[in-house]
Amino acid sequence: MSVSTSRLFQFIAPLMVWICLSAQAEPQASSKELSQQNKPTTGISNQRQLLQQARIAIKYGNKKQLKQLKAKLANYPLVPYLDYWAIGKKLRQLPLKDIDRFLAENQGTAVGDWMRIRLLRELGQQRQFQTYLKYFQPEKHKRAALRCYYADALFRHGSKDNADQVTTELWLVGHSQVEECDPVFARWKRNGGLTQEKIWSRHLLALEEDNLELASYIARKMDKPFQQRAALLREVHKSPKLLLNYPRFLQSPEHHREIILHGLHRLAREDAAVAEQAWQRYSASLLFNDKEQANMLRHLARQFARQDDTQGLLQLTKNHTMDDGYSIEWLARQSLRELDWEQVAFWIDRLPLERQQRDRWLYWKARSLEELYGKAQSGAASLLYRKAARERSYYGFLAADTLGQNYSFVDRPAPITPIQVQQMAQHTGLQRARELQAIGELFHARREWSYATREMDHEELLAAGKVASAWGWYHKSIQSVLAADYLDDLELRFPLAFADIVESVSEQVGRQSTPLEPYMIYAVARQESHFSHDAKSRSGALGLMQLLPSTARATAKRAGVRYRRSWDLLSPKTNIALGSFYLSTLLNRFDNNRFLAAAAYNAGPTRVAKWLKETRQRLPHDVWIETIPYSETRNYVQNVLAYTVIYAYRSGTKLQLLKAHEAGNKL
Repeated sequence: MSVSTSRLFQFIAPLMVWICLSAQAEPQASSKELSQQNKPTTGISNQRQLLQQARIAIKYGNKKQLKQLKAKLANYPLVPYLDYWAIGKKLRQLPLKDIDRFLAENQGTAVGDWMRIRLLRELGQQRQFQTYLKYFQPEKHKRAALRCYYADALFRHGSKDNADQVTTELWLVGHSQVEECDPVFARWKRNGGLTQEKIWSRHLLALEEDNLELASYIARKMDKPFQQRAALLREVHKSPKLLLNYPRFLQSPEHHREIILHGLHRLAREDAAVAEQAWQRYSASLLFNDKEQANMLRHLARQFARQDDTQGLLQLTKNHTMDDGYSIEWLARQSLRELDWEQVAFWIDRLPLERQQRDRWLYWKARSLEELYGKAQSGAASLLYRKAARERSYYGFLAADTLGQNYSFVDRPAPITPIQVQQMAQHTGLQRARELQAIGELFHARREWSYATREMDHEELLAAGKVASAWGWYHKSIQSVLAADYLDDLELRFPLAFADIVESVSEQVGRQSTPLEPYMIYAVARQESHFSHDAKSRSGALGLMQLLPSTARATAKRAGVRYRRSWDLLSPKTNIALGSFYLSTLLNRFDNNRFLAAAAYNAGPTRVAKWLKETRQRLPHDVWIETIPYSETRNYVQNVLAYTVIYAYRSGTKLQLLKAHEAGNKL
C-alpha cells in the first residue's frame, strides 16, 4: 500500500465504521413516537454521504467542491466539524483569524474546546509562547504537556513566580513527565527553583508508585547527604525487613522518619504480623501524628485481611480502636466462612452505623439471629428482613424470599413530559453526538455527549436519558439516570437492549447447548458494559459481553459462529452470540448453577473450581456467595443474579432469585 493510499484509508476509515454500524440490527426504542420522529431518513443518510465527500474534498484541498458541499449541508449538525477538519489540515500555518472565528462560533462546545487544545499543542511546538498565553485556560487545561508549555510561556512573558509554582506542581509526581517538560525543568533547575527538598520529595513519590527506575534517576540530582538517605530509602524499599535492625534506624529516628514509614508500609505487604510488631517498636520512640497513625493502622488491618491472618487482625482490633469498615466486614465474612454465627453478629454490631443499615448486613444480622436463637428471635429477625426486603437488590430479594413475600421493584418512570423529551432530542450537542456515532466517529461522539450533558440539571439529564434510550444509545441512557441520581426508572436503568438478538441467541443456545434464559444474557451484558457495543477493558476484553479474543475464538469453533478477527466482537450480534454460548458452557460445567457460572464468567472456571474444593460442600449458597475471595467477583455474581430477576420483571415474567437446586445444595 502506497503512503498516499494509506493516508486516504486512515481518512475514510470512519466511513467504513459507519457502514458496519449501519448494517447492524436496529435496537428497539423505549419511546415509539420519539424513535419514529428521529429515525434516520433517506435525507439524513444522504447528508452523511455528503459529509464524507466533503472530508475527501478537504483531504485533497478541493475548496470549490467543499464550498458546494457545505452549502448542501447548511442545516446538518456536523457542519462545524468540516471547519474543524479543514482548519486542522493547515494548522501548522497557524491561521489565527480562521481559528478565532471558529472558537467564537463554537464557544463552550466539544469541537471548540478540542480545536483550542490542538492550537495550544501547535503553538507550544512552535514556541509561540506569547500567543500561547492568549489561548491557554489554566482552570480547564490539565494535560501535562499543555501545562509545561504554559509554565514556559509564563516564565518568558508572564509571572516568574507563577511559572515556578506551575513547574513545581509538574515536578512533584511519582512518574516520568512528558518530554515537553524537559526544557522547563532544565531552566527551572538553572535558576535555582529545583531544591534538594523538592528532589527528595519526588524521589519518595516515585517509590510510593514503585517506580525504582525514576527514583534512581532522580537521586543522581541530589547532593551527597541526600544521596545517602535516598540510597537507604531505596534499600528499604527493596528489602523492608532491614527495618528490623532497630538500632540502625533509631540512632537518629527523626532523620529516618520518612524511610521508616515507607518501609513499614512495604513490610506490611510482605508480612503484616512482622510489620505490626515493628510499628509498635518505632511508634514507642517516634511521635507519629494522628493521620500517620490512622493510615498505618488501616493499612495493617487490610494487609492482615489480604493475607488471611484472622488472628493478627483480631489482635490489632483488640489493641486499637478501629473505624475501618473494610476490615470489620472482612472479619464478619471470615466468621461466616466458619459458620460462627455468634461472631458474625458480634462484628456486624461493630460496623459503622451507616454500614449496619445496608441491606447486606441487615440480612446477615437477621440470619445470625435465626441461627443463634431460632424462633426466640424470629420477631427481631423478621424486622431486619423486612427492612432489607424494601431494596431492589440481591439481598433485598433474598430477604423477600426468606419472608415469602413479593420483590420490591419500585419501578417509577422518570417524571419527564413528552415535550421535554422532544425538546431535548433537538439539543445541538446531542444531535452532533448522534451523527458522530452514526458515521463511526465514536471518540468524538462520546465527547460531544459528555460536553452536552456535563452541566445539565436533574430533569435535563433524565430527558437526555430518554433520548439516548430512544436512539438505541443504551449506555448513555444508563449513565444519564445515574448522573441524575434517579434510580427507579427501570426502563432506562435496565433497557431491553438488542432484544431481537438476545431472544434469537437464547433460543439458538437452547437448541445447541445448555438452555440459557434471555434474562441472564441481559444481566451479564448490563453488568459487563452497560450495553456499550464498543467497550474495551484493560485486559483486552471487547464488546457488549466483554469477551477476550482468545475466548471468542475457542467458543466460535464449538458454537459454529462466524468469527475472523477481534474487530468482529464489536458487532452486537456476534458478541452476544459468542458470549451467550460461552456462558452456556459454564452452566453446563457447573451443573446449571447460575451463580457459579457467573462467578466463572468473571474470575475464570479454574478459580471457581478451586474455591469449591476449598469449601468442601459445607456452606449454604448465600454464605458461599458472600465469602467469594474476590470482592469484584462477589459483587459481580450478586449483581448478575439481581439483574436477571429485574430483566425477567421487565419482560413480564416472575422469576425467583435462586432456583431450587441452586438454593438447596451446599458448596
